[in-house]
Amino acid sequence: MAIIDIKESLSDHDLAWLHAKFVVPIVVDHMLRDEEPLDDIAEYAMGEILCGLYPDAALLCIALCTRHIARETEHLPISRALIAEADQIIDEYGPLWISREKNPGSIDDAVLQEMLVNIPEDFEALRDLLEATMTSLEEDHCVAAILYDILSLQADYQHDIAEAELQNLYLHPRKQNTVKNTEQSHSNNVILFPTGMQKQRQPAQS
Repeated sequence: MAIIDIKESLSDHDLAWLHAKFVVPIVVDHMLRDEEPLDDIAEYAMGEILCGLYPDAALLCIALCTRHIARETEHLPISRALIAEADQIIDEYGPLWISREKNPGSIDDAVLQEMLVNIPEDFEALRDLLEATMTSLEEDHCVAAILYDILSLQADYQHDIAEAELQNLYLHPRKQNTVKNTEQSHSNNVILFPTGMQKQRQPAQS
């Protein structure tokens, strides 16, 4: 698996650790190398895994996947903009994700709240660039186009979830306390949103 070069705040070890935690970026890398099939079953499995992540984890996972695909389409100016957006997300959320995963309760409430506010906007920016890059591709980038389509659909879905959960937190401030209370019981996902809130909808099936 190729290690992605991004800002210095994440080491190669950190990036490898994130890939191993999420798995999907590794699978995407293998698909781009024709080492894994990209068929209906694989598309469904990717969608199910990404749907099952909380928005903060999904944002980071999608950005990691995006960075692999964007290497294949870097000849396009829009793809280079997509790379920059994915790098920014990885650089911003990666260290916090790792810190929170390894040391639950280590993130200050003010930092947590700031992240909550930014997640929907980051999803929107990433989704728009994924869609724009996908529509700019030629037929010889079929695998990349399909992967971009999967990720843009998931980014759109998670954007709506993040926005709804953020509104709920502002409407019911006491629910912010449930964020910390759920950290220990969900060590495989960083929980920025209360687990008691149900996701409002499922992404449309293609």
